[in-house]
Amino acid sequence: MAKGGRMIHRAVGAAEKRGASGRGACARGRAPTKRRGGLLFQAVSNVTGTALQAPTFMPSVADVMRAVVSLYDDELRPYSRILRKRIIEQSEARGIVGADCDAGRLKMLCDSMGGRLRVQPEDGGEWSALLTDRAPNFVDIYNEVDDYPEEVWRAAEAYFKLLGESNQYALPGGRYASAQALVSRKLDFLKGYTVGQVCHFTQIAVSQRKLLGYADGAIVPYSCSTS
Repeated sequence: MAKGGRMIHRAVGAAEKRGASGRGACARGRAPTKRRGGLLFQAVSNVTGTALQAPTFMPSVADVMRAVVSLYDDELRPYSRILRKRIIEQSEARGIVGADCDAGRLKMLCDSMGGRLRVQPEDGGEWSALLTDRAPNFVDIYNEVDDYPEEVWRAAEAYFKLLGESNQYALPGGRYASAQALVSRKLDFLKGYTVGQVCHFTQIAVSQRKLLGYADGAIVPYSCSTS
């Protein structure tokens, strides 16, 4: 046992020396290995390579229901990844900042809510949590039908052109986050549209209208895009 302890000590010491010289784990963008209570823990870094892994929290039944109902109101199917995001967003609005929602435990909770939710398997290993007492009315964001009025598109083109000329032209994240950002800006041409509809609008703006594109993984005005 003592021999094993000495080996761990040497490994940690070597890692610290490599980190100090700039050639170790930190130099490659990974967090240093730490010893705690005789065990080794690898700190999980965020995009800056400095923050530790976010703590997880377990939502209540009320938290889950609130999130699912809000997604129905937004005409977004409560896929597991979107449901997790919405729960985190709503918890942050209540002051719980920097926490993550464990996907496995969330599914177990949804499974236990059989009288209120029906958990349905989806493609790619995902699942969705559907209300048992409310008919689905979700927007298919990949639907290729463009039935938005031309005056809406003209206003959108003018807005995205101005946005491309600004210093902060990138929209946050993918379609979901970008749609939320656009809705929050209370743009006249998007007035009355749900978040789900704006997700679809964003998809059409990227795939057909060429008003938006991608740069460094973010949705940006087409004039600023690289793909």
